[in-house]
Amino acid sequence: MKQTTKKIVSIALSFALALTLFAGAPIFAEGENPPVETGSTAQNQNISDQTDGNDDTNTDEPTPIPDAFISNYSVDVKDDSLLYPGGKMNLSITVVDEWADTHGVQLRARINSSAFAGKDAVVAYASADHGTHAYKFEFKDIEYLGGDNTFKFDIITENSSEARQIITLSLPINQCAERPEPTPAPTPAPAEVPKIMVKDFTFGGNSVEAGKEFTLELTLFTTSGNTNLEDVMVGLTFPTDSKSVSLASGSMNTYVGAMAPNETRTISYKMVTDATMEPGSVNITVQLTSKNGEAASSPISIPVTQPERFEITNVEAPETMMMGEEGYLSVTFVNKGKSAINNLTAEIQGENLANPGQSQFLGNVAAGTENSVDFSVMASAEGVINGKVILSYENSKGEVATLEKEFSCTVEAMPVIDDPGMMDPGMMDPTMGEDVEGGMPIWGWALIIVGVGGVAAAVVLVIRKKKAAKKLAQLEDEDEDI
Repeated sequence: MKQTTKKIVSIALSFALALTLFAGAPIFAEGENPPVETGSTAQNQNISDQTDGNDDTNTDEPTPIPDAFISNYSVDVKDDSLLYPGGKMNLSITVVDEWADTHGVQLRARINSSAFAGKDAVVAYASADHGTHAYKFEFKDIEYLGGDNTFKFDIITENSSEARQIITLSLPINQCAERPEPTPAPTPAPAEVPKIMVKDFTFGGNSVEAGKEFTLELTLFTTSGNTNLEDVMVGLTFPTDSKSVSLASGSMNTYVGAMAPNETRTISYKMVTDATMEPGSVNITVQLTSKNGEAASSPISIPVTQPERFEITNVEAPETMMMGEEGYLSVTFVNKGKSAINNLTAEIQGENLANPGQSQFLGNVAAGTENSVDFSVMASAEGVINGKVILSYENSKGEVATLEKEFSCTVEAMPVIDDPGMMDPGMMDPTMGEDVEGGMPIWGWALIIVGVGGVAAAVVLVIRKKKAAKKLAQLEDEDEDI
């Protein structure tokens, strides 16, 4: 009975083979892997019908149907549409295995590929879904190791007295791909550290006065770059052989911190100059350092002047003068400071002056010297002359300054001398005529008057010179005391 059954099965297989050849179905040798077409992720992929490529088909001896072949499969790639090395997939493969179905054996599928790793597949008899003799193998969490994309697996028979050699099947996994080389990170540009410099400085004006406190403001500036300057420090250095300048308060070193490229920062110092220093300039060096930048230094110069002590010490003018008389005005001045007075001019202005606007250029007056200037004064009318002396000069700062001193003088009418020849003869004593006739003539009296006036003028001039000499001696004593 058993042999009869085998014969019937053999005849049925031969008939099926003939039908297959007639329909153009592919013929596979036993154990041969049929070519398969790949499909997209998570989609069923059916095996294409192919011939063996041999035109001289021997119908008398047909190629036997292989024991097992892949009918379709599906690939489900996790987390991506492509399967890169290290990625995982679920693979479902439907295999037609007539021998296993005929002999009622259990099957197990084991991965046989160096490009994939995972556990053996769970198999389920799936004839109802995929036709006669169909088995569905489920590979879970298969890891792609890279390299070849051909997935090979062995079909192993278990728990059967019937022996069969291991059948190896394969299919391409078209979703496999080598991970693209990462785009190299751009090479960072070399750090361009900005430089730092003193862009500007101020100290409250064009100069500072000796002995007085002032504020020095420094404007710092950084050049262009692509990184910050870190831990910027600013320090002041004074000349070692000079005590002309010092800090009034605070420290000579100032911590600024970080500064970005093209940034401006202002810092200040309270400073004072020596009251006894000669007019000139103070030289200071500003030291600039940072943690990551180049050190730099910047010299600055501050002009220093002495306070002005230029004075008009005396103005001598006649208290009273006659109309038509020419008087003299003497102005004494002294420079008690330590700087020269330059381009000195003297001028007189006032009311009732017959010769206003007189001006004299006196040049320079050295420190610690005294000098004087004289003007002639005449009145234009009787009354009072109200005038002033104006001294204009340039100080050590180059600024134009003036000093003024007022003066006044009373102008009286010239006395009239009666002419005896003009007297009424009827009013003269007869005895006087003889005296007159034998007396001094009129021109004699005129000479006497002129002589007396000249003597008086000489006396006044001598007195003025003595007063001026005395005043000069007093000023010299004051300078020595200073």
